[in-house]
Amino acid sequence: MPLKDLLRARFTSALTSIPSGTWKILITDDHSQQLLDTVYKNYDILQLNVTSVEPLHSPRPPQNLDALYILTPTSQNVERIIADFSGGRRTYKSAHLYFIDGIDDRLAQRLTSNLPGDILQAFVELYCNFWAFEDRVFTMKLPSAFYSMYGPLGGAASADLALEAFGDDLKYAGRSILNLLATINENPYIRYYQPAHHQPLGPLANQATTSSLSPPAQQHPQSLRWRSAMGGSGSRAPEPVGEHLSKKIALQVQADLDEYMTNNPDFPTPSSRPRSVLIIVDRSMDPTAPLLHEFWYQAMVNDLLPVEDGTRYRYKYENTTGGKEEKEAVLNEDDAVWVSVRHLHMKEAIDTLMTNFQKFAQEHAGFRGGNQVNLNDLKDMLASLPQFQQQREQFSLHLDMAQECMALFEKKKLSQTASVEQCCATGFTAEGKTPKTLVEEMVPLLDDRNMSAVDKVRIIALYIIYREGVADEDRRRLYQHARLSLSEQTAIDNLIYLGVKVIKDAKDRSTKGRIKQKYHAAEGEYELSRYRPVVQMALEDHHANRLDQTLFPFVRDIPPELSNTLRGGAPPPPAPSSSLRSARPTWHKAPSARMTNTEGKQRMILFVAGGMTYSEMRLAYTVGQALGKEIFIGSTHITTAEDFVANLKSLGRGGIGAHPPNATQLHPQHPGRPARSPGRPATYQMILDQRHWVPPVGPPPLAPPTATTSMEAAHLFGPGKLSNKMSELSLGSKDGKGSLSKKKEDGEGKKKGLFKMKW
Repeated sequence: MPLKDLLRARFTSALTSIPSGTWKILITDDHSQQLLDTVYKNYDILQLNVTSVEPLHSPRPPQNLDALYILTPTSQNVERIIADFSGGRRTYKSAHLYFIDGIDDRLAQRLTSNLPGDILQAFVELYCNFWAFEDRVFTMKLPSAFYSMYGPLGGAASADLALEAFGDDLKYAGRSILNLLATINENPYIRYYQPAHHQPLGPLANQATTSSLSPPAQQHPQSLRWRSAMGGSGSRAPEPVGEHLSKKIALQVQADLDEYMTNNPDFPTPSSRPRSVLIIVDRSMDPTAPLLHEFWYQAMVNDLLPVEDGTRYRYKYENTTGGKEEKEAVLNEDDAVWVSVRHLHMKEAIDTLMTNFQKFAQEHAGFRGGNQVNLNDLKDMLASLPQFQQQREQFSLHLDMAQECMALFEKKKLSQTASVEQCCATGFTAEGKTPKTLVEEMVPLLDDRNMSAVDKVRIIALYIIYREGVADEDRRRLYQHARLSLSEQTAIDNLIYLGVKVIKDAKDRSTKGRIKQKYHAAEGEYELSRYRPVVQMALEDHHANRLDQTLFPFVRDIPPELSNTLRGGAPPPPAPSSSLRSARPTWHKAPSARMTNTEGKQRMILFVAGGMTYSEMRLAYTVGQALGKEIFIGSTHITTAEDFVANLKSLGRGGIGAHPPNATQLHPQHPGRPARSPGRPATYQMILDQRHWVPPVGPPPLAPPTATTSMEAAHLFGPGKLSNKMSELSLGSKDGKGSLSKKKEDGEGKKKGLFKMKW
């Protein structure tokens, strides 16, 4: 089932929880509203007997309606809910509370004890706090995590803040994955990437130790960048000892999942699917993928054209009067043409667009006046006019985008550039031989003044990764040929923070290296698209039960078919499926994910910390169809080559994790970073409170009370009633203590009864 449909069902359960036919008002905050917008349009929400959608932090007037709150569980939001029903206010007839994430027990207790019993009607944690970017893709939308996870700590002044930022992002990533698992109803086996060719990176580098036979780990101050890029000195490379990033995230997910299952003993609900697997990796596993020029339609469009956030593209088109107008297109599942070609190679995408457009034009020839039409035909044409216009605009848009991409392909000489890139990335020529003339092919491209600096950075970086470091003199010559600025040179040098050896030490005889692609000849393979991302190899090898358990260990549980191999038994043969390594590949012609039946299929979830590429996102669909699995892929954020190079430029700055470039400026009223005790990490509730704070807006002032005479008061309360009420609130009386104790017990009972997940 598509991820967006699962997320929509989660929100639908809240929107339809109030009895049918009852009018209600929907209250959201900025973050929950943005999540809601990914799966619901405001028009669709209003069709569910919702009178209006209003922001929580606004002066909302009282209304005699049931209120449905869908909110982020922050302390600020909790106080604002209480303000709606305190101080003599009763803003709404009742309150139905739905939080998109788990709420701290103390905040839940504060809510249940401060809202009158006849007000609070529902209290549910939805656990849907993640972004469903596509039907098979999810993201945290947290690009700053690249700096916190890989940036050096720097000096003492910045190290504490950088460690806090790393800990916060680690905990936030774990909870985001938990929200996904809760939404798709999966308790998976968890595997993680455990590299053997480099030590832990980023803030974890300072916590790592080395074996007694190895020299100590090199620090990476800016002044010693060249020496540290060599990975240490001596004849033997340091043996990595310590916990790597992927393991840290995997352990965090397992801890969060254990706690969730303790609080929700019915999770996961019974299913006919085999138990899923979650594979957690990070960007250091494959620094090659973000640097390559890819020619699959979605990847190429996002690489060459100014597409914002991977979904919004502004373009000019010719209107009916012949004038030029600017329009913004949204590239998502609502665009049927986009869905049909986004995973095709550009050559096939253009052929498909032309064929489908010609067929479309023939089916709607009457609109062009090419054929004589009768009255009945005209009625049918008018009925389909809106759909006709929409499809015509979509075909026109994608034909123009494809034409623009091919024009840039010729202008940038990407055919020659990509040929060198593919040889560096795969380690083989198109004929399967070891490339021996890479430098001779690279130098003319680097000398070309028409080639962009970013493309030169990409090709040099790929060459250095392929060679596993080059001599310092050779590196400087490449920079001189390319005429790179200091910041562009720094971008390449900073690959060391991703575990890449930039400068080769002649004395280094280490045999350990990163995962490399093996040569395979496939009929019909595109010469400029031969590279297979490492995540694809991980998915295929896990399916075939041959993924190395020393390189990808399990956190805890091991599937029975793999536990037998640990005892010396032979692994069972994998389930038959179409191969990605033999015959002409047909999986690139996969239909829309919404048209593929995935019921009962095992799920595989892949999480890439530090950013994923569009070529890797494509694998969730293509590999899933080839292996007969339902695959979801997610990351801290989605990155393009231009973004990746820009991030590398700043990565080496000490303490960058605490002060990432282009960070959102805090509001002047923001309370700032909360005080923390040394060695005590922040709770998840503290992280939510910090990241989702908004300028407070209280409820509107109450109308002035009408004057009540003492005689009227006596008539309303009766003799002695007012004094009895006051005596019950007396803390010194025996009855008063009993009353307070009972109220507390009632609050706890209320919390236990409402604080349940019904999923």
